[in-house]
Amino acid sequence: MLLKIWKNYYLDANSVYYTLKKARTKADGGVEYDICTYHARLEEALAEAVRRTIREGVASGELKEWEQVRAELQKLESEARGLLQSICPADKDLTLTSNNKCA
Repeated sequence: MLLKIWKNYYLDANSVYYTLKKARTKADGGVEYDICTYHARLEEALAEAVRRTIREGVASGELKEWEQVRAELQKLESEARGLLQSICPADKDLTLTSNNKCA
């Protein structure tokens, strides 16, 4: 079962790692999920989804000014932090090198 993070990004997992996946529409109208990255820790997978979303926004021209990038980054980090806090309320910060022991 895939968990939707935001936009086209989804999270999958097994007993060893988390998999960040991106949904795309196939020619026949179905949906396919491409594997982006593998992560040992949940917060690493969420941080990668944040980085990719920002990068795609800049590349597409959706984010054209630094203020837009900053605002989008803050929004996405807040959403990711909320996801982490919903499963492990003791966590207060989303960082790229967090020592979260919950996930």
